[in-house]
Amino acid sequence: MEESHPRVLLVDDNRDAVDTVSQLLNHHAIETRVAYDGQSALALLTAWQAGVVLVDIQMPGLNGYETAKAMHALPGCAELPIIAWPPWDGSHNNAALVAARMVHCLAKPFEVQQLLDLVHRFGATRPSGPGVS
Repeated sequence: MEESHPRVLLVDDNRDAVDTVSQLLNHHAIETRVAYDGQSALALLTAWQAGVVLVDIQMPGLNGYETAKAMHALPGCAELPIIAWPPWDGSHNNAALVAARMVHCLAKPFEVQQLLDLVHRFGATRPSGPGVS
């Protein structure tokens, strides 16, 4: 039986940080896609089925909370696990995380093993999202 690897959508306007995390996850046999803003993430999610999403909170345009809510509104994505990925400064709002139905909060910077554990925990079962490629 072929082993299934998580598919992770990373959303952050800090290109260097998100590209580095993508490369790190790829090194661990985790397939990733990257979006640098909320609108691009929504478009990507309609074409590519992610098993879990990590989304920055403080982004221009759609912030992380708005992006998460819009993702959950997409057909087949109501149960998509979305992990908040805020800066370490505590600027996230716990009530907003709950309202956006985010499953966890992983503050930056983080330990690599923390990230891998969360990806495997929440990305273990893939939702029947709109993207089928």
